[in-house]
Amino acid sequence: MFAARLDEIMKRRGLTDRNVRDKLAELDVKVSHVYVVQMRQGKATNPTIGVVKALAEVLNVRTSWLLGESDPSSDAPFAGLSNASREAMRVMLELARRADRLAPIGWDIPPPPQLGERADAKLSAVHPYLPEEVERALSPDADHIPPNRVGARLRELRLKAELSTAEADLVVGTEAGWVDGVEAGSTTPSTRMLQQLLSRYGVMDPFQQQLFAAAARGDLDDRWWFPYFQRLPMWLVVFMEMEDSSELIRTFSSDSVPPLLQHPEYAVAVRQAAHHPETAADQVEFGVKILRDRQRRLLEERTTKIWAVIQESVLLDDLGGTDVQVAQLDLLIELAQRPEITIQINPGGPGRYRPRGGPFTLMRLPGDGRPDVVWLPHLVEDLLLSDMPLVKAYHMAHTRLSMSAGDPDRSGNGLARIRERVVREALTGRG
Repeated sequence: MFAARLDEIMKRRGLTDRNVRDKLAELDVKVSHVYVVQMRQGKATNPTIGVVKALAEVLNVRTSWLLGESDPSSDAPFAGLSNASREAMRVMLELARRADRLAPIGWDIPPPPQLGERADAKLSAVHPYLPEEVERALSPDADHIPPNRVGARLRELRLKAELSTAEADLVVGTEAGWVDGVEAGSTTPSTRMLQQLLSRYGVMDPFQQQLFAAAARGDLDDRWWFPYFQRLPMWLVVFMEMEDSSELIRTFSSDSVPPLLQHPEYAVAVRQAAHHPETAADQVEFGVKILRDRQRRLLEERTTKIWAVIQESVLLDDLGGTDVQVAQLDLLIELAQRPEITIQINPGGPGRYRPRGGPFTLMRLPGDGRPDVVWLPHLVEDLLLSDMPLVKAYHMAHTRLSMSAGDPDRSGNGLARIRERVVREALTGRG
């Protein structure tokens, strides 16, 4: 049995008798190639234990297998492989069975960590800020940038993908424990390996992958939003990075005042309405905090060019009550006087353009020849469009809206008339 096993594994490894002799010599085991031939042919029947152990190490098999021990039926496909290779093959086969929705074979492979059931799972499906994320974001040290920039985020994605760290190691073809090091922050992944992991974890969007890679390199440490990187949904992080880099933001709003132009009390009312009937005070506070940071950056520090077309019905909606409505109108009147902000009001009634699909935002990113991108607000996750024909369609829609809406130079007067109407109707109603 020993001779047959030795001959089989040498042929499988593609090793000659002289190859084996040389490899044994590296382990300080001196034998001639003739002796190797004799062992393989069964003519040398008394090799020492030291020689057998060295052969097993050189050939990367178990000593017991080389001496003729039979494998359990479940191990038969992996006969002769090293323990590390056997484990790798088992995991790969298990992943394939999961992909085909087949029951596991039952090998002794550690199950992937499971996310615990959350009492807030139903709420978090619509609202991206989980209670513990809100608590961390509002803590005194929330602005601290951790040395491990992407590890915690990768661990979160791996758990959602229901993969163990051993399975993740196989994705990138690294030694065992590499993913543990990345998640702990002691290992920095290369861009290629990071893309492999993210693709396997279900993050296929190229903008999100690029952002992850830049974050891992430390290129984004100075971004105002980076302290939120570990806590916010990735689509929102990409949105804030694009918004922060934009040279021009064109937006159309048909349901509420554009976020960057919202009064703080109006912003609270908008988010309370989105959570109705739950109060979700911490979620509202977190959302408003992020919005205030965005406004401070784009309206005060960078003075980004903004061109907003607002449906008139939005301004007549007393969301939050009359006092909040009036405060919002006063803010819009003030903002309309700023040279970098253009506000137009699209009246209702016939003869006016009203695009299908609702609100949208166009962002012009820096760089000559770079196409704009479009963001469409959705219930759970906003949608990013970068396909040129679609982007051009939204360009056309915003142009038509600007033609349909009133003269931007007269927006201040139009907003003042709406304010007078709101106040008058409120007083009439009270009387």
